[in-house]
Amino acid sequence: MTPWLAKRCCKRSNFVDAGYVTQLSDVIGVVTDMYSTRFHLSQQARRGMLALGACLSERRLAWLRNGLGSLEQGHWLARHGWVPNVKDRFAVFTAALDLVKGHRPLYLEFGVYKGRTIRWWSNNLNCDQARFVGFDTFTGLPEDWRHDARRGSFNAGQIPLIDDPRVSFVRGLFHEILPDWTPPDHDQLIVSVDCDLYTSSREVLDWLDPHLSPGTLVYFDDLFERDHEPRAMTEWLQRHRHRVHPLVMGRWGHHLLLEYR
Repeated sequence: MTPWLAKRCCKRSNFVDAGYVTQLSDVIGVVTDMYSTRFHLSQQARRGMLALGACLSERRLAWLRNGLGSLEQGHWLARHGWVPNVKDRFAVFTAALDLVKGHRPLYLEFGVYKGRTIRWWSNNLNCDQARFVGFDTFTGLPEDWRHDARRGSFNAGQIPLIDDPRVSFVRGLFHEILPDWTPPDHDQLIVSVDCDLYTSSREVLDWLDPHLSPGTLVYFDDLFERDHEPRAMTEWLQRHRHRVHPLVMGRWGHHLLLEYR
């Protein structure tokens, strides 16, 4: 990467400084050199890539795919200008809390596990008419997610015990329970997508579409496995394009809060 390109990346993204971008120059330079003027891999480059792929482990390939996902996410975020980054999901939630203006907000959480997140919201959203609904099988992932998170991972064993009458849970697979589930009356919707899997995230976002209205907040928790939650989010964003805007991210894009306008 030339100093000019490093400076341009910095100017457009606002996410990194010029020094950090310059450190990436050798890697990006090698990749760009492999392409012809028509943006196709040359035969020599393709041969080299095949040889390299034969030597890589599944974990290393996953790392590379997720790196591409971060590049794609950064490209999308850059179109919306500066997006603040905070340290973790709870800092993102705090930012979201300031945007809850409804008198009857409805918080929906898809992927509850042991209830840490929904408990945070019930403790911090001090509105008597607020409602909090968590959706989960509570028996773990229905299919493999990562090499270290196979089917059955995140088995909570039971529904969390939360001493708040505003909180309720719906147990089951999303594609089985959502078609017959009707949201309670509300004047603002807050949605947490922590499904991990592509199929589960897609099912939730497909269900969500007719329930969107200006001011709806949608939070994505795990945007680091490119073929799963980020893929579902990308497809959803393509459907809504100019209606969805990023507000704040956590851990440099691992967590992301969006608003439907």
